[in-house]
Amino acid sequence: MPVNSPRFALFDLVKGKSYCFRVRSVNKYGISEPSLPSEPVTAGAKLATLPPPSQVLAFRDTKTSVFLQWDKLKDGLEPLGYYIYCRETGTEEWQTVNNKPVTCNEFTVPGLQPGKEYVFCVKSVSEAGLSESSPETDPIIVRPAIARPSAPHGFVLLNCGKTAMTIGWKPPKHKGGTKILGYFLDQHDTSELDWHEVNIHPIPQRVYTVSSLEEGHLYEFRACAVNMAGVGEVSEPSDLFRCEEWTMPEPGPPYDVRCTEVRDSSLKLHWEAPLYTGAGPVTGYYIDMCEEGSEEWTQINKQSIATTHMKISDLERGKCYIFRVRALNKAGIGPPSLPSDPVVAKTKPGTNEIELGVDEEGFIYMAFEAPEKNDDSELIWSKDYEGPPDADRVQIEEKGNKSKLILKDPSEKDLGIYSVEVTDVDDDISASFPLRGSLCFPVIKLISGWNVDVLEKGEVRLWLEVEKLSPNAELHLIFNDKELTSTPTHKINFVKGKGLVELIIQNFCADDKGMYTAQLQDGKAKNQFTLVLVDETAEMHQNLKWKVTENCEVLLTCKVHTAPYSPGEMLIGRLGFCLGNVENCAFLNILLNVSLSITLLALSATPLKIQPTEEGIKIYTDVKYYTDYMKTTWYHKHEKKSLQSLVGHWHVKLKGHICSFSGRARVVQGLPDVATIMEDKTLCLTCCVSGDPYPEITWFKNEKVIVFKDRYKMDVKGTVVTITIEKVCNEDTGKYSIYVKNKYGSETGQVTISVYKHGEIPIGMEEEGVSGGVIMKKPK
Repeated sequence: MPVNSPRFALFDLVKGKSYCFRVRSVNKYGISEPSLPSEPVTAGAKLATLPPPSQVLAFRDTKTSVFLQWDKLKDGLEPLGYYIYCRETGTEEWQTVNNKPVTCNEFTVPGLQPGKEYVFCVKSVSEAGLSESSPETDPIIVRPAIARPSAPHGFVLLNCGKTAMTIGWKPPKHKGGTKILGYFLDQHDTSELDWHEVNIHPIPQRVYTVSSLEEGHLYEFRACAVNMAGVGEVSEPSDLFRCEEWTMPEPGPPYDVRCTEVRDSSLKLHWEAPLYTGAGPVTGYYIDMCEEGSEEWTQINKQSIATTHMKISDLERGKCYIFRVRALNKAGIGPPSLPSDPVVAKTKPGTNEIELGVDEEGFIYMAFEAPEKNDDSELIWSKDYEGPPDADRVQIEEKGNKSKLILKDPSEKDLGIYSVEVTDVDDDISASFPLRGSLCFPVIKLISGWNVDVLEKGEVRLWLEVEKLSPNAELHLIFNDKELTSTPTHKINFVKGKGLVELIIQNFCADDKGMYTAQLQDGKAKNQFTLVLVDETAEMHQNLKWKVTENCEVLLTCKVHTAPYSPGEMLIGRLGFCLGNVENCAFLNILLNVSLSITLLALSATPLKIQPTEEGIKIYTDVKYYTDYMKTTWYHKHEKKSLQSLVGHWHVKLKGHICSFSGRARVVQGLPDVATIMEDKTLCLTCCVSGDPYPEITWFKNEKVIVFKDRYKMDVKGTVVTITIEKVCNEDTGKYSIYVKNKYGSETGQVTISVYKHGEIPIGMEEEGVSGGVIMKKPK
């Protein structure tokens, strides 16, 4: 019986036998002649898959696609189609490109990442299934195919003499995916019919002086660019320029006005200085701006600027802007430059910023990854937009789309704005990073400054504590310009895991008084901390002055010769003494460190008093100033007595008022170690202070006094102090400190503020509290 499908399953065939088949058609008029017989088919034999295609080649296509081509199967084999697979270099997993077989031997692979490197392979498809994979293609980076460049544009007259003109122009908007090798320039005298070529060899720059012209004649110019793919399109003719010598006193127009670092609300504008300076050198520039489609220009800067670059801020996201520049000399303001190409204030997807970090060897680096670039593109670094950084101070490493600038020996000389720009691309790829003080250099963080303890056995312990150090950290302990080594009498302990530096001195004597400096280095991170132990005899007499007031207060002053203070005298302390019994004034010990943070300790006592009690006679004195490490010694008939020798005979009690300046100004609590906040948010930092009298309060940013105005505000309510920074930006990043001071002393609290951009996720932090884009890392 007839079947209604072009397919039919046959059963009960004998396994191993070969069969041939033919087919006849049928309609209402009858049955047709049979078809030609099929090739012999052996029942039960498994169908063999086809071989894979050969000669699979990958070609550049666009910035997000690659074009593939391969040879068809030989020997007349006809597959049902082909499947294409791709894999990013460095990964193991293959991705299927097409969801149904393609029947031709070429295919454009879409949706690839610009600048990434891929390999491809192809499989044949038949009734038996997929073939083996073809050999992999050579790795290919996703970049636009090389083509001839588009035409130059924007011709401008930059200088003019009697028989010569200096012409400038803008580069092609489409460079063809490779470097522009040069330009061919043509000229046309309007009194003639024909154009004449100016140069027979490509001009590498975009400024050229055309000579041998006729004075008073009108000329127009055109140009074309050339790259490795060939000579590009010829531009439209320029405006007509008259050949007559410039004599005006004002400067000529700046030129080559262009934009980099284009973001949602800002960009960086660059231009070249005029070639014609007029009656005197150029002293400044004015920048004008207008929105595209408008003819109303607005002057941005009220005062002229001397540099040939300027950051333009407060732009409206998504709006298109045009800029022009005018130069100034002593005669006045010259004509404006040719307007820049229109630019939209918008951060392109995939835009990368410069990353600041410290590598495993402790070197500070700045790294940038270009999302896309051409084979001939370069990543050019600049410092303060004035040219490349000093080659003696930096090292630049490049690998693929990444460039790293390493600071060889960081110092204040390296502070500034670092920028990077990718050359020979159609779209702007650039970024900058301001390298500021506290962010610049890795510094070993101090937890507790120098401390002095008197141990039970009479030993003196000098110690300080820093952050946890690595096993490779180094310590150099300097005493009076000579490095100390650990000895039985001067034992040095350096516990790197705890950041502890300790010096234990036996039989402390006058020879042990002087300057102690701990120099620490961990990788490239450094710091040093100095303690000065001053003898209250010779050194005090040389450097200290004192006088007694009517209120029985001792005023101490010290000569200062250490930066950042100017030479002169400074009040270092105000101490109260009871002068009625000088013999009971125990001692005055002064500790002075390099930052001139001075601690004054003193003990004074009233005359001995006697009071009968149920337990016996109590002999006592009231002590006004007392510290824990001050030793108390009792004498009987001028002989030194210990408390143990007095037990059973005398019952001795010391009634003391321990005082470490209880009214001293202090920062009690509240500040975290680190506050990380998203840009455009409002940051509030609150802490509590104490002191009697109420302390003076000063805030510092990177060791400079903060003036509270505009976005910075401070609020004081009782003991609670709050600082508010509105609409934080990257410039607010830094080390902040609150300094409180009254007549009894001072104290400083510190917090580091780090600002990150929208869409970024700060890592490597302990998130103790997160609110509104703010991450606080609290003190441990």
